[in-house]
Amino acid sequence: MTDVENLEKIIRDIFGVRKIIKKRRNTNKCIQPLNIYPLNMFAFNFINRLTRLNEKFKDNKDALNIICERVKNLGEAKDSGWAGPYSELVALDFYSQFSEFLGISYINLLEIKRHKESIPAINGQKEKIDIDLCLSLKSEKLFTDVKSFNCVHQIIFDRIFEAVESYAAKEFKKSILIGVDNLSSLDYLDVKNSLVSKRHEIERILKNAVKKNQNFVSYFSDSGLAFNFRISWPGELLTVKDYSPFAMAQAYRYKFLDYGNKLVDNEYSLITMVKNPWFNEETVDFGNFNNIFYRSLSRRTFMELAKNDFPAKDYSSAYKTEKIKVCDVSKSIAGIVFIDDNSVRSKYYKSLYSAYIYLNPNYKNKTPLSIRSIEKFFRNKYEVQIKDFDDFKWDNY
Repeated sequence: MTDVENLEKIIRDIFGVRKIIKKRRNTNKCIQPLNIYPLNMFAFNFINRLTRLNEKFKDNKDALNIICERVKNLGEAKDSGWAGPYSELVALDFYSQFSEFLGISYINLLEIKRHKESIPAINGQKEKIDIDLCLSLKSEKLFTDVKSFNCVHQIIFDRIFEAVESYAAKEFKKSILIGVDNLSSLDYLDVKNSLVSKRHEIERILKNAVKKNQNFVSYFSDSGLAFNFRISWPGELLTVKDYSPFAMAQAYRYKFLDYGNKLVDNEYSLITMVKNPWFNEETVDFGNFNNIFYRSLSRRTFMELAKNDFPAKDYSSAYKTEKIKVCDVSKSIAGIVFIDDNSVRSKYYKSLYSAYIYLNPNYKNKTPLSIRSIEKFFRNKYEVQIKDFDDFKWDNY
């Protein structure tokens, strides 16, 4: 049974529907481990997650159909493309744990005419605002779009290394490994603006190094990017990693500008970020690293960017007009929720997810959310998964 056929069987067994995935020989890091028996930890948690969602939304055929489509999308995805639909399923499962206190609607299409002062409307968007989840509290609605916290540069380098390693095997019958030093402080904007265009140049340099039997190559681009690559022939590959949660937060400080098209003007708009080690190897939770990084990144998004009145289009191609400033986007994000998916190493509910919830004290569209106003909606046995919860009430400077 292929990985795709196995995924189709999982959908039939759990949801009782038949989904056909056209790419019959496709595989990726998500669906491949699902086809190994006996079940590994990831597969065990994956099947249980889908079973919970099927039970939760059994009376909502529209939501169940979308859930099935997202599972199908996992089998259609190439490389790390599975991260998006997978993250939606994780977030939906996480929030559903608290459904006794809050209502959840999956996939919300909001009329742009009802949000005339929103970032999407000002940016000229004509179609509906598509937001993944709406959490209905007693008197408020929290809209949150779900994003996968994958590293753009990691995806690019994985593709480069795969091409060079295949080249070495084909041309020289050699098995090699390639790594790169110190990526944690690589600026997010530099990656988007420069690294993508330099991919083929870096690939040529590495292939030339393989041809010359080199084991170390330094690369410097005209735009200021600098990397040290190491090549192993074969054996263990050692690279230098200098991890700093504060340096990484500075490097990613403009990341949330890319999500302006998911922000509304008269409700609370949050962004939910999901991280799984199989599509993000950069954040490694030792010594409370992730907690420090997430908190620092949120503070930069809420406080530092709130003081930046330069056009958002200078930092992100998502904007078409100079009317929208960086500070406008910053103040339109009511909060950020980070969810670490631990399903590759834990099957117990207490440690399946690690969540970090940060609320923006400078939110401009409504009274800023506070811990006091929403923590009561996350009070049951699953609250143990919430590792940090802060509204920066005393930390807004």
